[in-house]
Parts: sequence; structure tokens; C-alpha cells
Amino acid sequence: MSAKPFSDSRPGIVLPAALAVWVSGCATTDCDPGQGGFFRGLGCSASGSYGQRQQQMQASLDREQQTQAGLQSRYAQANQAAIESGIQRQAAEEEYAGLQRDIDALNAKAARSRTKKKDLSREIRSVQNQLDLLKADTMSPRAELDKRRAELDRRLKELEREVDLARGK
Repeated sequence: MSAKPFSDSRPGIVLPAALAVWVSGCATTDCDPGQGGFFRGLGCSASGSYGQRQQQMQASLDREQQTQAGLQSRYAQANQAAIESGIQRQAAEEEYAGLQRDIDALNAKAARSRTKKKDLSREIRSVQNQLDLLKADTMSPRAELDKRRAELDRRLKELEREVDLARGK
């Protein structure tokens, strides 16, 4: 008997067996349909590795979409907070401007009051000087001095009332 090679005697069995061994090697590796060829794709599909990879990729996509949704939500909250902060800032600036106008008006009123007080003090001193001159006047007729003194006393009382009004009494 002559010895025939094993592959010659059973060609119908060897080829499918070799193919099955070669294809089953894909079961232990990460199956990427873009890598390998037709036989590797068949092996991945037959072993379920392609389905596992697809599930992993879908889970990864779902996680990324959840992360993106969370980030979008946080962005919307931050944007809303910025809008509210801007509104509050604008209201505070308007309130500050109103207070500044009030302060300016009060400062102007105080300046007018100081000016009026100086004017009144100056006029009071003038009236008092005139009264002192009347007391020292011995040459003018008595009736004329009394009339002039009465006018100056009346004017002095008016000025004192104005001073009291300016002080808020």
C-alpha cells in the first residue's frame, strides 16, 4: 500500500475543519468588521463576538449621550443663572444710579443751605453793626433813632426766623 497524504484522502473533511479552526480563532479576539476579511467576519459572527462588540459600542454610545444630556442641562442651568445674575446686576446698577442722584440732590441742597446760612449770618452781623451804630449815635433826633432801631429789630427777628427754618426748627 502506498501512503497517501492525509489531505488527498479526505479533501472534503480537511478543508471545512481547517476553516472552522481558523474562523474560531476570531472568538478570542476583539471583532472589528473593518479589520480582517470575509472569513474573519464569518468567525466573529458565528462566535457572537460581533454582537458583543455591537452591544459594547451601543452601551458606550448610550453613556456618551447621557453625559451629553447632563452637560447640556448644566449648560442651560448656568446660562439661566447668568441671565438672572445679569438682571440682578442691572437692577442693582439702576438702584445705585437712583441713590447717586439722591445723594447729588442732597449735596446740592446742602450747598445751597450753607450758602444761605452764610448770607443770613452776614446780614445778621450787618444789622447788629447798624444797631451798635445807632446806640453810639448821639447826634440824631431821638424819634428818628427809635424808628430806625424798631426797623432793625424787626429785620433781626425775621433773619432769626429764617435761620431757624434753615436749621429745620
